[in-house]
Amino acid sequence: MTPEDVVNRQLDAYNACDLDAFAQTYTADIRILDEQGKLICDGISQLREVYGPLFKANPHQVAIIEKRIVGGPYVIDDETVIGRADGKTRHAVAIYKVTGEQISHVTLVRK
Repeated sequence: MTPEDVVNRQLDAYNACDLDAFAQTYTADIRILDEQGKLICDGISQLREVYGPLFKANPHQVAIIEKRIVGGPYVIDDETVIGRADGKTRHAVAIYKVTGEQISHVTLVRK
């Protein structure tokens, strides 16, 4: 499985709001940071704590990939998220590092 395949599997799980399938795409020690280096998630348990309520509150959200760059173990997605409960559209760049067949690090840059 290529890094792009792994990120596509993660995207499919995100769009389905399937927390278990989503979490399976990440390593146990996943670290997700924002553009300032602030830690959003440290480990798979915290990822579940953050994304579980997000999925429940926004069952119709969908992330659309506007542009993608793939290089080695990195996948960089320019994403637009629609269908949120608050009606707001979100824009971000997600920089994924894939180790083996799971995502091991993410930096989210909000636009």
